[in-house]
Amino acid sequence: MKLRSHQTSYYAQSDDLPSRLKNLTSFTQRVDMSVEQQKPRKVLNKVRQACECCRSRKIRCDNFNPCQNCQRINLPCVYQIPKKKGPRRREKVDEIPRSVQSEPSNTPEYHNSISPALSPALLTAHFQPSSLLSLETIQNCLDSFFTNKYPVMPILDREATYASLHQLHNFPTQYGLITSLCAVIMMQTEILVPSDKEGALDNAQQFDSMLAVDFLIKETYRAKASCNQIDNPSLASVQTSFFLFSCLSRLGKDNAAWVHLRESITMLQLLRLHEETTYSTIGDPNYAKYSRGTFWLLFITEQAYSLQRHRPLTLRRSINLPVVEDDQEDTIIDGFLDSIGLFRNFGDGFMSLWNSTEGNTGTAVLPQPLIKLQEFLKCAIPNVRERTEIQQADLLVTRQWLKTIVWQLCLNKGMLSSNATTDCMSFHYPVDIARDVILVSRFLPLKAFQANGVGILEKIFDIGCSLADVLLVHPHILHTSTIEVGPKDYLMDLLRILDMDIRGHSKYLRLLATRADECLGVRVPRSLSAGDGSPAVCEIDWDEGITDSDEIYGSPLSHPSG
Repeated sequence: MKLRSHQTSYYAQSDDLPSRLKNLTSFTQRVDMSVEQQKPRKVLNKVRQACECCRSRKIRCDNFNPCQNCQRINLPCVYQIPKKKGPRRREKVDEIPRSVQSEPSNTPEYHNSISPALSPALLTAHFQPSSLLSLETIQNCLDSFFTNKYPVMPILDREATYASLHQLHNFPTQYGLITSLCAVIMMQTEILVPSDKEGALDNAQQFDSMLAVDFLIKETYRAKASCNQIDNPSLASVQTSFFLFSCLSRLGKDNAAWVHLRESITMLQLLRLHEETTYSTIGDPNYAKYSRGTFWLLFITEQAYSLQRHRPLTLRRSINLPVVEDDQEDTIIDGFLDSIGLFRNFGDGFMSLWNSTEGNTGTAVLPQPLIKLQEFLKCAIPNVRERTEIQQADLLVTRQWLKTIVWQLCLNKGMLSSNATTDCMSFHYPVDIARDVILVSRFLPLKAFQANGVGILEKIFDIGCSLADVLLVHPHILHTSTIEVGPKDYLMDLLRILDMDIRGHSKYLRLLATRADECLGVRVPRSLSAGDGSPAVCEIDWDEGITDSDEIYGSPLSHPSG
């Protein structure tokens, strides 16, 4: 995290404005005197001072109030008042403290609250952003977000987000949104674009980034605490709570993460953004677009997190799906729709079975709906090869993970058989699922997995645990010929995938390696990567045992870019 030591915050970068205005005024006076002595002629009007929005975006301002640029993106048009010259009476920040403490606040750590709407009527005059957070750091995090996270989280307007940076000292709601977003990116230093643009962060910088995550989370809470959070919820406060959920879940704070996810959903409902009629009254099409995207992102997230943690559902499919309004984003929106489609059949009926603790002693459950669900997942996302690589990694791994979830439910309800007529109702089905995940890891680059973060590794871990359980209960399937790729090889390759250079991977690698020790009867090495962060090349011949009939994209095996 880039910090300023002998400089002031970027919010006061216009301190030299008075001197420039003085020079400009003196020059203008000399020109006027000269013009009076000559024949009058037409003089073009020049912009004396750009508004703060145009100045930060480095575009031409028409000097009106509001200017056309601010009107177009619906932002307040503010002209900075020149400040008096002289030394600033502020303490210099020599260096960030090693414990990374935030600004003084009475806010308890990791508490939940609601932020106000981004409105000029709700300006907080006494709120000041931290001087430890530089503009360059924020811009690097935003660059990384829109490059790596936006394809699976299309909820922010790029132009409006960058344009709002100069107003953070007036809008704590927007400041909290930015700091929470930066915290998410700082937790994935492998995708963070360094300021020198020359490579990944070193170990010392990664260590500092974890301190920065704590600092940014505390800054987010400080911003939330300064607002009237309950009476004035906003889309920005909804998104802030979502980003806090993302951070806390990756930190292993599951209860706090769940509270913030529910907080985000509750604020969205307070804004009535879960009702389709609300969207017909929204005059700003961009606001409607990103509000709708936020609803569906929360829908997907709640579905996945509820399956992982056995939680009840809150959101229902109550509004229309996003539509493609911009040809430049058609691939991203189509991939987002694919992700929504994967979860559309995991509603209350499935969740009531999934969360029940009765096992096979409760009410009888017919297998046909679950077989139909497995068949649906096999045929889902037929056009996945047309999506971005980041979306492909998310969609393909999520599909295999959902297959594993349905298989686990069938196992819990006593529906599986060694002689099943359909493969999805067989005890050995996780072997096929693991094989497809390994093929996905072969076809897609490392950066596609890194962009999805540790969440994608947790799904691969669940798949690996199911495979390990099968190998432990049915050890006879371990015995394959020496030239055939078998379940044991799949388990080892899943371990290699979990050893990718993705922050937080070690937890899942260690747990699955312990399971592998039990079912394989040998101690598995805890580091299996190739040294560059990517999975090591398997020592077996991958061409053996793989035929043209193998399916991974809903069609015969083929390269995703082919």
